[in-house]
Amino acid sequence: MSELSGRVLLARSALVGLAVGVVVTVIWTDDVMGRRGLSSFVISAIWPNKLASSQGVGGVINGIAIIVVPILLSGILARSAKVSRWWLVALAGSAAFGALASGLFALTPSYRAAYGLPEAFFGIIFLLAGVAGYAAAAWMVMPRTVLPRILLAGAVIAFPVGAAQVSDRVRHWHQVWDLDTMGVPLVSLDLPGRRHVAGIWRLAPEDGGPAVELTYRLDTPRTIIHRFYTPGFNLRVEWETQVFIRATAATPGQACAARYLKPVWAFPGSGTCRTLPDGRVLWIIDDRPVALFARYGEVLLQISGLVVTEAELLAATDHVRPTTARELLGRGTGGRR
Repeated sequence: MSELSGRVLLARSALVGLAVGVVVTVIWTDDVMGRRGLSSFVISAIWPNKLASSQGVGGVINGIAIIVVPILLSGILARSAKVSRWWLVALAGSAAFGALASGLFALTPSYRAAYGLPEAFFGIIFLLAGVAGYAAAAWMVMPRTVLPRILLAGAVIAFPVGAAQVSDRVRHWHQVWDLDTMGVPLVSLDLPGRRHVAGIWRLAPEDGGPAVELTYRLDTPRTIIHRFYTPGFNLRVEWETQVFIRATAATPGQACAARYLKPVWAFPGSGTCRTLPDGRVLWIIDDRPVALFARYGEVLLQISGLVVTEAELLAATDHVRPTTARELLGRGTGGRR
């Protein structure tokens, strides 16, 4: 095979990979955005009375499509483009495409809006994996010695395996960076007998803006009968206290009147706000405090829980201290919203 024909083969295979990447990106974007475009079309065609957007079978169809579409589409396109050994390029390219996409996704942040980009933007991974994967497959079918082919195939296989081994560390790095750069001074509540899971909420300004969430879990969960449920309903409590840390100039009273992420167990308009002599504000429902609003330096704290007492709420602000993102997230993966 001449050098020119080899370049043509690589270029055509890369274009095939780009086309496959575009189609898979559309399918994947429909899935992550909840539109279920392909699955809605398929289900409505074979089951007109079924709402495809309301069940899990749509996600299964999209998942199968992401596997099947590259093989079928690349085979058709490669043959149409007169790619040498088109069937081998289609099969090997699809395998390389899946391996590279898997490895790249393992290195992206678990909460992809952390960089201010819509999650659909990360569909570009499929474009990169498509171009690289099918070009690599075309390169391997060119006449050459066995060793270069083995080395390239080994590299394609090793990439997702290696990425999976370091994915936890990489994602943890993304999370630390995200927490460091979101513009909220970080504090921690060292609550006795509880451990926390850190998370980030990014809401629009009219909904309260960004906040760091610390959800404190009891070291020893307990089963209680909760007052907001019917008598005899046992609730095993693991998530005890929820803390939102916000960089806002709002006073505790203003924050109580417009609570950040109103709990689902509180009916609209329920409860009253009671201001304490020291400026802290308690939110009262059914004559029992369920949340405390207080300022700590530049941040506003909203501390709430299903089964906390007034004494626990008031004592919580005695355990506030400045912290760092690395300390707050520790070795864990944290959470994202």
